[in-house]
Amino acid sequence: MVFLSLSGAVLAGGKGERMASQDKGLLLFRGEVMALSVGLALRQVTDCVFINANRNSERYADLGFEVIADDHFYQDKGPLSGLAACLTFAKTSHLLVSPCDTPCISGDAFTKLIFASNAFPDRIHYLSDAFGSHPLHAILPVEPALIMLKDFLDKSERHSVMAFYEVFGCESVLWDKSEELLNVNTPDVLS
Repeated sequence: MVFLSLSGAVLAGGKGERMASQDKGLLLFRGEVMALSVGLALRQVTDCVFINANRNSERYADLGFEVIADDHFYQDKGPLSGLAACLTFAKTSHLLVSPCDTPCISGDAFTKLIFASNAFPDRIHYLSDAFGSHPLHAILPVEPALIMLKDFLDKSERHSVMAFYEVFGCESVLWDKSEELLNVNTPDVLS
């Protein structure tokens, strides 16, 4: 078995367009800040957890995590901007990522990704369930993914996470607890 060194990143760099431009990661879900819920789940599997955010960085830092922003060179390329920033910042062999608006995610889900990555450490692994793919719940090999992502962003007009994963080489990992993958990105789901 390969030994992976792990860090974890909460992706909170979006514009919150479906949430009336509110910073989703700082909103409360069941009484807890969503980014904190995700960060604590990541902390179940790694001590090195940080948040990728492009606004309200002081408020995110108050949650107890280091905060990094997107590199200006790769801004406005959707979630791939955040992935590029996180891969650049990570000092480990592998990086776990999770979006800030999935506050029900558990450490067990990340453990399953780690197990898959131990078997095939050179590939990107992401969660899927009966309803589809969840590419932002993923584990990536840091150095090769960063090299290929920079090249992908420089050459591609498509800023699709799955398009990048397919170019790199990826595998889905079935997670049958769909309730943990609840995406809280509109006000009606939040309430």
